[in-house]
Amino acid sequence: MRNQIAVMELHMLDNLLAPKTVALVGVSSKSGVFQVGARAVFQHLLRHGYQDHIDIVTREPVVLEGVKSHTDIADLETVPDCMLISVPAAQVLDSVEKGLDLGCRAFVVITGGFAEAGEGELQRKLTSRIAEAGASLLGPNTTGYVNFGGIAMSSTSRISADLPPAGDVGLVVQSGALGSGLLEEAARGGIGLSYLISTGNEAVNGLPDFVEYLADDPQTRAIAIYAEAVRDSARLIAATRRAHAAGKPVVVYKAGRSDAGRRAAAGHTGALMGARGAYRAAVEQLGWIDVANIEDLLPVANYVARSGPAERVGVISVSGGYGGCVADALEESGVVRLPTPGQQTVEKMRGDVPAFLSASNPVDVGGTPFRRDGGFATCLDAFADDPDFDAIVIANTPLVAPWGAAVAEAAIATHARTGKPISAIWPSEIFNAEALATLRVARIPTFGRVETFTAAATGALHVARAKASPSKLLRDGQTGMPKDVPGEIVALDEAKSKARLRELGIPFPREDFVPVGGAVDPVAANIGYPITLKGIAKGVVHKSELGLVEVALPDEGALRDAVKAMQDSAERNALQLEGFLVGETVKPEAEVILGLGLDPEFGPVLTFGAGGILTEMMRDVAVRLLPLDQADIAAMVESCRVATVLKGARGKPPLDMDGLVSLIRQVADLAPHLGADFAGLEINPVGVGRSGVWPLDATVFTGRT
Repeated sequence: MRNQIAVMELHMLDNLLAPKTVALVGVSSKSGVFQVGARAVFQHLLRHGYQDHIDIVTREPVVLEGVKSHTDIADLETVPDCMLISVPAAQVLDSVEKGLDLGCRAFVVITGGFAEAGEGELQRKLTSRIAEAGASLLGPNTTGYVNFGGIAMSSTSRISADLPPAGDVGLVVQSGALGSGLLEEAARGGIGLSYLISTGNEAVNGLPDFVEYLADDPQTRAIAIYAEAVRDSARLIAATRRAHAAGKPVVVYKAGRSDAGRRAAAGHTGALMGARGAYRAAVEQLGWIDVANIEDLLPVANYVARSGPAERVGVISVSGGYGGCVADALEESGVVRLPTPGQQTVEKMRGDVPAFLSASNPVDVGGTPFRRDGGFATCLDAFADDPDFDAIVIANTPLVAPWGAAVAEAAIATHARTGKPISAIWPSEIFNAEALATLRVARIPTFGRVETFTAAATGALHVARAKASPSKLLRDGQTGMPKDVPGEIVALDEAKSKARLRELGIPFPREDFVPVGGAVDPVAANIGYPITLKGIAKGVVHKSELGLVEVALPDEGALRDAVKAMQDSAERNALQLEGFLVGETVKPEAEVILGLGLDPEFGPVLTFGAGGILTEMMRDVAVRLLPLDQADIAAMVESCRVATVLKGARGKPPLDMDGLVSLIRQVADLAPHLGADFAGLEINPVGVGRSGVWPLDATVFTGRT
């Protein structure tokens, strides 16, 4: 139903997320130490300074915190910008109706018991009514949201304590409880948030809506997402484009490492893609920053909110060992460089670096700079002034308190003077808590793990590359692409597959099918020797292992021997032999694999890589979401190791790259035809020569719904 709803203008979400008047329906009048539902929301709004009008609706009339309740929504004298509903699921729709009659057009439904509990019809009715009224809805089954401008419209118990500081990271989560845990992470790390939005069941408004809203929000500089399912990839892609246009990086932790994504393609390509192939393609093409650990989500988002891309990083450390750990991680990333400091930099540091230590990168200053006031600041200033460094990272082990204070003061002063990004990797949360707190108040990014900083630094560069050379997906998005994945996928045999693909315009070498009992000799004579022969057996996709492929048979005698051998193999292996493909022999110099399928979340997916007998051995594959243009396809080919062979390795002439890209484009253009009767295809191998490209084997997958 969500995909059928016309997307509302974003300003309509202002009433939902920045209301000037609110009504809370289902507030409990009972006192208690621990409150839930709308009563908890009421307490949280008051605790965190909501300054505007609040109405509460209870079963019996009562006065709570000086606010007189109503017992019926219809009795409200003020039309609320946003109505929060916390009544039993069966009563939610009636409450919504009364709110709509009153004139309210924004609702938060924290009640559960809808689609997540098997009550899909109840949720569909709610969705339909909200859509019909042109209203907005967060939930149902949500904990609500926190607008850090002073609106704690959330029922989660974590809101009863002090919140993290207001800041510039907008957080959207598909799990309310996990959002509560991330609030704790933000508070501990001093990471400022602009919003925390728990999307719940996304019956009407979902992840794309809130990403778009944050893209337009002036307080938000980076968007962090915890996603369990992508329900509308086309809209999420559009939201990403909006965020990129606004200069706001998108950082994602994607849960769910199941095998569901492997249905995007069967055969070799399905195995090569793995469960997260389409998601990894989205990360690559959309410039998302993917984090492997949920603990990294907010620190990485916090870094990219205030630090641009830094390809050249200077590392300054009080520990040679720890500095080396940082250097190893950055260099292994393959995208961050550690230039040697210039001579002028070395001279500035000379008086504060012990003679037995070299001023290199990373530089190990030890404890020497702390022997005089301002010694560490001098070293840090020297590094920050070096034109070969785009950013500086301080790598610290635990320091005595005065030294820690000197590091914090120097980092803040140097950043203020130069504007150059400065970060600290400092796993000393207890011993150096005061110094770390000083850095966080000053918005200097701090990290407890080397890997987290590496993810942040490489992520910022990934975003910059995506903006500098955006893919077609990021430029134009998905249009007219199928989304429904068939319930069951069935493989056609090679003869039927090639016939289907020929109808769709894919060219193959000359070839004819001869059923069992038919004469192969005249067909071979008509095509011309040498001949390639393939036995077609029911249900068999990979034929070579069963002796059902012979290449370059030179004459009629060899052909008859091959036919006999394949018949014997079919008998030994209890195969139902249906006939033979008799085709011309081509002699490629390289073999690649090409696949097209449907991913349950992201739609059409293209797979390319090393093919033939090297497919499983090399596992050299690139996966991309569609659509792609010619430049995207060429870059996709270049990203694979097999590209070195295609371009002419070790002095050999290059192969037909233009022809290969053209064929890949033809296959990619079949994406709009995908559906139940055409679930995907695999061409393996595709032979590539110096002046020709030949699809040699193919499997078409059809769906049974």
